[in-house]
Amino acid sequence: MKHTVLMRLATLLCMVTPCSAAPYAKMPLLMPSARFELRDGHSMPVVGLGVYMSKPGKETYDAVKWALEAGYRMIDTAAIYQNEDSVGEAIADSGVPRNDIFLTTKLWDADHGYDAAVKALETSLSKLKVDYLDLYLIHSPNTGKIVKTWDALIHMQKLGKLRSIGVSNFGIPHLEALKKYGRPMPAVNQIEMHPMNYQERVPVLDFCNLNGVQVQAYGSMFFGRPEFLERPEVTSVVRAHGATSSQVLLRWALQMGFQIIPKSVKNLAPSGDSLDEPIYLEKLLPWIRTASKKT
Repeated sequence: MKHTVLMRLATLLCMVTPCSAAPYAKMPLLMPSARFELRDGHSMPVVGLGVYMSKPGKETYDAVKWALEAGYRMIDTAAIYQNEDSVGEAIADSGVPRNDIFLTTKLWDADHGYDAAVKALETSLSKLKVDYLDLYLIHSPNTGKIVKTWDALIHMQKLGKLRSIGVSNFGIPHLEALKKYGRPMPAVNQIEMHPMNYQERVPVLDFCNLNGVQVQAYGSMFFGRPEFLERPEVTSVVRAHGATSSQVLLRWALQMGFQIIPKSVKNLAPSGDSLDEPIYLEKLLPWIRTASKKT
């Protein structure tokens, strides 16, 4: 088993080279202003700050405020995270113009269905203290009301409350259901995505690619869990690139054409040398850029 995991990582991470082409979207130039173009004509930053499991209140507020100060222009939250209020307060206090921020939140399972989805969106907008969202995702397809829920998002998009609409944790059957009923494909599908689950994800990745759906990766760094990041199977591979697990995994995700939302609640100084997922964008992007300096 250990040998199999090592070989899988070695095969996948060997794609981390300056001249390789991403198979699912063209890897953009790695700079704070870089964006992925979406199928609906809008675009989204290639890197955003995720606030999954960030505690409501000071922890989330500080993380979002620091991220915006550091140059991030995308924040990803969700109703179920229970920290939309804190995200909204940080955005309001940041001084960054609303139009410069790409803001995402998600509809939870309990709010599926047309009327419930509309009400849930209004609640999220109120908590976030904004008039519209740049991206609204159906958090999961678990309730069996995919089409009715999707229709609510389409309607709210037409009203200007949503710029882009997408889904999260959707597999091929769920995406095909929308197509079967003549609904437009999502702009984004946010799924857990990293080298360890790549092979099992290939079918849905191919489906998204074929239908112009941008894949947004979460869990790119194994959710920051040291027991995975520090496993010999991982460190032996990344050592060959003269980089860290964080550098190579994030570089791999971008080079594969995935949008990424690494999480941090730490305000690391630009001169710091911590390998934890940093808030500071000017350090994060150089780390990713140089992850391929050795092959």
